[in-house]
Amino acid sequence: MAEKAPKPPAGLGDSGRDLWKSIWSDLPKRWELDEREQAVLLAACRQADDVARLEVAADEHGPMTTGSRGQAVLNPAVAEARQGRLALSRLLGQLHLPDDDEKPVTAASLRGKRAADVRWDLQRKKEARRGSSHS
Repeated sequence: MAEKAPKPPAGLGDSGRDLWKSIWSDLPKRWELDEREQAVLLAACRQADDVARLEVAADEHGPMTTGSRGQAVLNPAVAEARQGRLALSRLLGQLHLPDDDEKPVTAASLRGKRAADVRWDLQRKKEARRGSSHS
């Protein structure tokens, strides 16, 4: 873990705060994020919050909606959430976080790992929301 992890910035939602804490807690002890990386992390946290809100909207209204001519169309929240996850993955890929050996990982391997982590995290949260709504 970094020497002293800064508190999550004000205004972040649950997903953004969780991501902020997760990134900082996973850093090796002597590893720091520079100002650029902290700005990228903040943007990623805000994007994570946006994705979470879009997923709630998609869950509430379902994956399909009615178009202007009465046809079934994809709920725009579903498409926006998908785009938001891609944007989040790209932002996280810009951080070049260290691997377990405290060496920065390549951008490509980091993007893949973070994208998978984000997808699994979002899936767990989605399942948790569904489980709590059926109680």
